[in-house]
Amino acid sequence: LRAPSFFVAARLLPPSSSMFDHSETIAGGALVIIYEDHKHMSALRVEPGKTLNNRFGAFRHNDMVGRRYGAQLLSLDGRKYVYLLRPTPELWTASLSHRTQILYIADISMICLQLELGPGAVVVEAGTGSG
Repeated sequence: LRAPSFFVAARLLPPSSSMFDHSETIAGGALVIIYEDHKHMSALRVEPGKTLNNRFGAFRHNDMVGRRYGAQLLSLDGRKYVYLLRPTPELWTASLSHRTQILYIADISMICLQLELGPGAVVVEAGTGSG
């Protein structure tokens, strides 16, 4: 019996700093979603001493430590800001880059093998195409 892929993916993130950590404040080593706007989000591992540089400016990791999730963090020049959000499955998915992928026969064969599909199996394909 194999573990569902959700549990396999959950093991990739350290439990103390993943979306399953329910602490109120951000600590060193925590995973944070940096929310710039509805189209721009990124995942960040908080490492004291480092600085995040993006189109909104520079943000010290040290300034993130001790803040509550959901807090607004001003850039070093004080003109722009980002929000520091707790990772959730939805935000984690939205923060990942999404590129189109064409599946070839060899790829499809491996997927069918891994899913243990056989004659009579019902498969629903929900892709929207590559264009």
